[in-house]
Amino acid sequence: MQPTYLPWAGYFNLMKNVDCFILLDDVQFNKRSWQQRNRILVQGKEKMLTIPVHTKGKRNQKINDVVLDNEQKWQDSHIAILKNAYSKHPYGKEIIEIYSNAVKPEFTLLKEVNVAFIEVIKSYLNISTELIFSSDLPVEGKKSEYLINICNYLGAKNYLSPLGSYDYIQEESLFNKTLINVEYQNYKPQEYSQKYSEIFIPSLSIIDVLANVGCKETIQYI
Repeated sequence: MQPTYLPWAGYFNLMKNVDCFILLDDVQFNKRSWQQRNRILVQGKEKMLTIPVHTKGKRNQKINDVVLDNEQKWQDSHIAILKNAYSKHPYGKEIIEIYSNAVKPEFTLLKEVNVAFIEVIKSYLNISTELIFSSDLPVEGKKSEYLINICNYLGAKNYLSPLGSYDYIQEESLFNKTLINVEYQNYKPQEYSQKYSEIFIPSLSIIDVLANVGCKETIQYI
């Protein structure tokens, strides 16, 4: 999985169900994707939080090369938005503190922000899965080929894939030529009480789950 900003519960569901979770940090960055933004609820309405980054003249940059545009003071803005959104939630102050402590003002790279938050939530949820950066592995390739080479290098016989990768994995059919068993994540968000919202809005950042049900109970929703 790519290191994304404030991932949804399904991200941690996949992490919880594998022995080794690969953070694909050396693949191409996609502007205005989940790599730099995610959704929360503000007074019952969806709002997108987006990290500003430098992209001019860097069309083909990789995720681990993306530089934050800290001149926009986005960290202060995001914390203010989170306080407005969740300070009156049952566990809102707790998750805002978690976020504030994880996202350091001295960070200069998008990867640093995303991984810091992912790691702290992983710890709070007591997920013991090992995290490995693809950029640390001596393998190459594109799409399915790259995934296969990573699996072979790590000696993995089973690969659990996010459902979003189904189309290109099936189209390329490269896994069919290997002994690696491919399974696809089958995760459906469980409903929980969302303060200020009359209907349940699924697939928001895990921040929304944490603010409403708390760190100890969130594991039941992933």
